[in-house]
Amino acid sequence: MKSIISGILLLATASTNALVTNPNKALTFTSNRRNFFGLLGGGGAAAAILASSSPANAAGSIKTGSANPLTGDYDDPNHPGCLRQVKVIGAPQKADGSRPLYAIVEVTGYDGENNNDSKTCTDRPNRDELWKVVGKTRGGNEAYLDFSSKGGPSDLVGKWDGTGIVFPDGNKWTKLNYAPKDRRPKDMSTLSDGPL
Repeated sequence: MKSIISGILLLATASTNALVTNPNKALTFTSNRRNFFGLLGGGGAAAAILASSSPANAAGSIKTGSANPLTGDYDDPNHPGCLRQVKVIGAPQKADGSRPLYAIVEVTGYDGENNNDSKTCTDRPNRDELWKVVGKTRGGNEAYLDFSSKGGPSDLVGKWDGTGIVFPDGNKWTKLNYAPKDRRPKDMSTLSDGPL
């Protein structure tokens, strides 16, 4: 919104310089080449500012990382104690330098040793035992996830309800306010925490 107002002010300033009233004659305007090109340049600058605030570049307004409420670790009641981690990251730039109108959602999980029958995780996974699904979000409170690699739908909608992600079947992943290290892979380390 600030860029729109700035563009309008810039255009107004340029136009007042281009149309200078002649104090000797009432209601007549003098115009010369310099004023004309000033008006033209001001209009071009205003158009550039307005174009940069168009919806095509609105992807910058989608929060990513920890600023997005979807990002975090979750409890899945269908797989107690198992890793469910969601990350929202920026989509790659297009060839024209603009960003798409969506952000990428990555879900990493583990369903227990050999997909055990109890569906409860009591062990820590290795990295090669993790599964990952990817999806998109246009901001707001919804993510469109592709669970086809796990035998699920390719366009599953998960909706943020303020405390977790709710899926169409009624399953709700409840967001944790901490990162449970005991659910992360044994063979993984981070720069800040060292080996997990």
